[in-house]
Amino acid sequence: MWDIIQSGGPMMVPLIACAILAIAYSIERLWIFKQLPTPEEAQNELDKLETALRNGGEQAVVEECNRGKGLLNYVFASLLKRYHTLMIEQREFKETNEEIIRLADAAGGGEVGRFMVMQRELADLKEELVIQTEESARTYLGKNLAILNTIGNITPLLGLLGTIMGMIIAFESIAIAGAGDPKVVAGGISQALVTTASGLIVAIPTIVLYRYLARKADNLLEDAEMYGHAFANALITMGQRQQYGTTE
Repeated sequence: MWDIIQSGGPMMVPLIACAILAIAYSIERLWIFKQLPTPEEAQNELDKLETALRNGGEQAVVEECNRGKGLLNYVFASLLKRYHTLMIEQREFKETNEEIIRLADAAGGGEVGRFMVMQRELADLKEELVIQTEESARTYLGKNLAILNTIGNITPLLGLLGTIMGMIIAFESIAIAGAGDPKVVAGGISQALVTTASGLIVAIPTIVLYRYLARKADNLLEDAEMYGHAFANALITMGQRQQYGTTE
């Protein structure tokens, strides 16, 4: 085996490195997917954070997220951070919204104008949190998949480059010693064949694994979004209660 690897020449070094990375990242993603919570565990985690939100506010949720780990914890923490940022932005634009409401009152809009402004704020807030849910879940689930895709695409090219280098060596040998002795070109042809085969051996299983893991990530994304949207609704509800001083 070692003799075959050596016969492949210098291009075998990046090909072996690509193979090691592909194996490592595939195992890492499979392990992460295996550790994802069941529907019952996910619901319990959501209920725990909603309870913390009702009883202790955002700070209690932050503490819970700091103690937790995993996909949903990552999504919930991202949502909370984004929600906090959006609340700061809404406070900065409070004067602008009040001016819009004042103009609506002056035009005879009355409470309808105020209601429309509030609905627009809620719709924008909900939309931003929905986008954040998808982005954070996709980031967590798709981590390192781009590397697998890249490896699957470049290893055949690395093998082709090794093939070209081997043929160059073979033709140089023919130019120097002539074509009478097959041993003269054997080294170059061996390098060409070994690198071609090695590139395909690495690329084929890597592409298959990438397709499988990407499809699984897409399926898991739907579940993560469901719980993320539920937590986003809880954040919005809490914000409305705090703003208007309502109770349970």
